[in-house]
Amino acid sequence: MASDLSKEGVFDKAVAAIKQAKAAGFAVYTNSTFFNTDTPESVIEVLDFLNDELKVDRLEISPAYAYEKAPDQDHFLGVEQTREVFRKAFADGRRKRWRLNHSELFLDFLEGKAEFECTPWGVPSYSLFGWQRPCYLMGDGYAKTYRELLEETDWDKYGRGKDPRCDNCMAHCGYEPTAVLATMGSLKQSLRAVTG
Repeated sequence: MASDLSKEGVFDKAVAAIKQAKAAGFAVYTNSTFFNTDTPESVIEVLDFLNDELKVDRLEISPAYAYEKAPDQDHFLGVEQTREVFRKAFADGRRKRWRLNHSELFLDFLEGKAEFECTPWGVPSYSLFGWQRPCYLMGDGYAKTYRELLEETDWDKYGRGKDPRCDNCMAHCGYEPTAVLATMGSLKQSLRAVTG
């Protein structure tokens, strides 16, 4: 489950920390990022381990995004590869057995059953530098205030077909907000979200 790029011993330390947190009564959420070295089988293995063995309370997943500062630019998933991996990993109703912390429509999006535009302002990121524009995956500078971020960022210039850096992005930070908005705007999808 650990990639070739991981540091020795980090996985074991993370597992021990999760077990300790669960034993102390904390809710534990994980965020697993998948790369082009992953297969449907490795996705299933990771999610089964987190869900069934570690009993993590909620699991988040995302295809890796080729952000500019990433030291390794060779292992990011493209859109079609992402859809194929998740379509196969979620087959036979498997996605319903995991405690995934995602809307049904975002999971449909990962499988290629739904198409959305990015909502880059949906998960704003703040650090010592300020509010990152347009999302935490891109380095287009920082705004000093939240108002400045919202009012002075040209949100319409980001997303697939608008900015080449966005062409292979399917990350949850931009597409889960869109899926949630689509769910809230549809009685059918809202009922689906409640009933699972």
